[in-house]
Amino acid sequence: MSSESISSPYRNYFETIFNNSQVNAVLTMQPDGVILSINPAFNSAFGYSAANVEGRNFSLLFTFEDQQRGLPAKELAQALSTGQATDKNYLVKKNKQAVWVSGETLRVKNEKGDTILLKIFQDISEQKKSELAARQANDFNESILNTIDDIVIALNKDLTIIKANPAFYSLFNRNIPSIPLTDFVALVISYDRKGELLKYITRLVDTGETFTDLELEIATLNGDRIFNITGRHMHTPNGKDGILLVIHEITLQKQAEREREDIIGFVAHELRNPLSNIILCNEMLKHMVHSGEFSGQEAESLLQRSQNNIFRLNKMIGELYEATKINSGNFLLEITEFDFDEMIRESIDTVQVVQPAFNILTEGSAGMVKGDRYRLIQVVTNYLSNGIKYSNGNTNVKINISKNGNMVTVAVQDKGLGIPSNQLPYIFDRFFRAEKTKNLEGIGLGLFLCRRIIDAHHGKVWAESEEGKGSVFYFSIPAL
Repeated sequence: MSSESISSPYRNYFETIFNNSQVNAVLTMQPDGVILSINPAFNSAFGYSAANVEGRNFSLLFTFEDQQRGLPAKELAQALSTGQATDKNYLVKKNKQAVWVSGETLRVKNEKGDTILLKIFQDISEQKKSELAARQANDFNESILNTIDDIVIALNKDLTIIKANPAFYSLFNRNIPSIPLTDFVALVISYDRKGELLKYITRLVDTGETFTDLELEIATLNGDRIFNITGRHMHTPNGKDGILLVIHEITLQKQAEREREDIIGFVAHELRNPLSNIILCNEMLKHMVHSGEFSGQEAESLLQRSQNNIFRLNKMIGELYEATKINSGNFLLEITEFDFDEMIRESIDTVQVVQPAFNILTEGSAGMVKGDRYRLIQVVTNYLSNGIKYSNGNTNVKINISKNGNMVTVAVQDKGLGIPSNQLPYIFDRFFRAEKTKNLEGIGLGLFLCRRIIDAHHGKVWAESEEGKGSVFYFSIPAL
């Protein structure tokens, strides 16, 4: 390019930049985009020689897509009308490789007063790759944060939220417009009733004392929940110290632990009585044998007493096993078609073998049904056993069977103790026993098992009761 292309005061500066620049690729163009000249940096960066491009339109450097969008023409029009046009887009090397460039096109005049365009740009592909990698890494981190169930919060030392995942806001944000989403203290203060979480965080800020496995109960909109919390120092993006909190909910684990402890204590208490009775009977029999005061009648009575307690133990252990089996998910029904009325009669016979003094009356009929016959016998015998156990001396128990459409309903009625109305909603819960029945044997699993068996049959259970007048226990299942 000749020095006359740029006015004389800047000629030497321009020639120096044009010929010696290692980074900035430069080309000059006519107003219609025809290339006049290129500098060595352009040749080095894009592989084109002067012979390849001089006299050709600069649009050849653009990708096909950008040509279709009219990008070259828009750039020329802007540079000519305003004197300058900036661009960040792909340009194509001689080897057809597209690279991302950043630069500008300037409108200038040479010494003759002719308008020419000066295009200066740099290959920023590596920078673009770095930006893309950083954005992808950030998007990846955001994706991880958004899918983590644990609450993750990054705080400044003034307890302003730098970053928090959706789990945090779903738990602590009540959508109160007056509270900024960056104000950690305002968001959690109404949930942290005792101020324990804020106390530990403040201590971490003041003393640097990291805390791990801090177990706190926090009041939420869905009730009290238990969390395991870890807090430690971190460096924020601006280089200052901050705090990272990870809050993991352990409500279900704690409930399971408490439940296990309750079960262990409950079972130990309930099994102790029949076991103590068996031990006592054995000791008495042993004493009779060794002392020579053996009495066949007394021995028979003691053996019968032991047998009764063994039966009680077996029943308790069986119920515990069934409850564990059901809760673990290992509970499958064996569905067959059978005579429902015959199943009821077998259930009555099973109960009357051990309770011959009770009069069990039946009314109604259902005919053939589909279900798990063995499991339904469990339900009926459990209902009958309850009616007898809580009969309060009344020896009549009544079973009513009815069929309405495709539903079969069974009602077992007794005239016994009855259940207080405030306790009636809980009688099918695991280990629940009404206050008036706690002096009677049982561990509160029978009705729970009945409910789970009927649930598995897609049926329902319920009860009606009046204190001192007795109860009616119901279940209904689809007939076929």
